[in-house]
Order: sequence, then structure tokens, then C-alpha cells
Amino acid sequence: MKPPHSTGRNVIAILAIPIVMLFLIVATPFSLGIASPFDLCGMVDAGSRATSLSFICRGVFYEDGIPTGIWRSKLPLLGQIDGQSPYFCLEPQTMNYLIDDQPLSSVTLVYDYMPNADERHMNQVLNKLLVQCGLTEEAGRTIDSDQQLKRTELRRVGKIKGRSGAAYWQAWAIRDKSEFGHSTYTVTVYTKDGIGDNIDDFASSKLGIPKTTKPANPDEIL
Repeated sequence: MKPPHSTGRNVIAILAIPIVMLFLIVATPFSLGIASPFDLCGMVDAGSRATSLSFICRGVFYEDGIPTGIWRSKLPLLGQIDGQSPYFCLEPQTMNYLIDDQPLSSVTLVYDYMPNADERHMNQVLNKLLVQCGLTEEAGRTIDSDQQLKRTELRRVGKIKGRSGAAYWQAWAIRDKSEFGHSTYTVTVYTKDGIGDNIDDFASSKLGIPKTTKPANPDEIL
């Protein structure tokens, strides 16, 4: 028969293991400089491996896809809006994401297949996303509506100051009222180089950086 104190030590050891594991899961993302699952700036600053590890610790796992995979939350209540959970896209996305480490040019937060709503609600959702991502310095916003395509786009852009990598952000709310349409919301944080080909006249004028996008070629459209 084991002495009582020996049994007590075993119980303490058994209880300590999950407590330590839980502490590591909670503490690891903070130690990597990523304050929350929506800290897109921290992810861009930290790089691909640290971001991937922070996702896994927070119940966000990689799913293969074409042309690239996504990181989808497996926790049903993580950041749900209108009943939908978010997913994330890293650019570039490494296949060996816990081994290969490289700088990220952008990180995108996506809410897809959202119910269609009026522009007031669309702006409210964008406000909520930007606040939870810590993106408050807005440089400009615009709205584009195509009645023929039954499509409305709300767009905002802004600058990011005081970060080692993150420099600009863009947020979109896209409502599609076609037969099988829905709404999509995205927030993307870019590095200075990562914003690349995403600078049209609007972004150029509001962010003060040279335009890079080119007008569509009719031959390419056809």
C-alpha cells in the first residue's frame, strides 16, 4: 500500500500537467508579440512561423486549398459575427509552416457567406472588425455600387504607424444581391512592399503612395 503523501504527489502531478499546458497555450502567442487572434499587425511583424504557432495555440488550424490554404477557427465562438466564424490568409503561405520561417507581406481576415444587409449594418461590421484588429487610423473611404450586377462595395484604407513591418491596411465590405449572392468582409494588413499591386487611384491618393494597378485591357477581359 502506497503512503498517503505519495498518492497526493501523484494527484498534484496529474493536475499540474494540463494546467501547465493551458498556461503555455495561452502565454505562447503573447510571447511571440501577437496580442490576440485579430492582431494582424503583430502577425505581419512576427513572421510566418510565429503567426502559425499563435494560430494553433488559439484553435485556428490550417486547411489545404487552391491556390493556397487558409487558417480557419475551430472554436465556434471565436469572433463570430452574424453567425459566421472567421478565417485567415497569409501571404506568402509556407507549406511547412512550423519549420519554414519567412517574412509575411500581408495577412487577411475574412468573414465570408455573411447575410446581406443595408449599408449602415455593413459599416457597423467594418467598424467592429477594425476595432478588434486595432486599426483606427483611417485615411479614407469610398463606396461603389453597380445596379446592373447588384453589387455594392464599401472600402476603407489606412496607415499603420510605429510597427516594424505592418504599414498599410485595407478593409472591404462586399454585398452581392444576385440569386446566390451574399456578403463578404475582409481586412488586410500589408507591409510597405506587400501592398504591391493593390494601389489604385483611390489608395494612391489616400495613402500617398504611387499607383501600381493598371486599367483592365479589353483583350484580357474577353
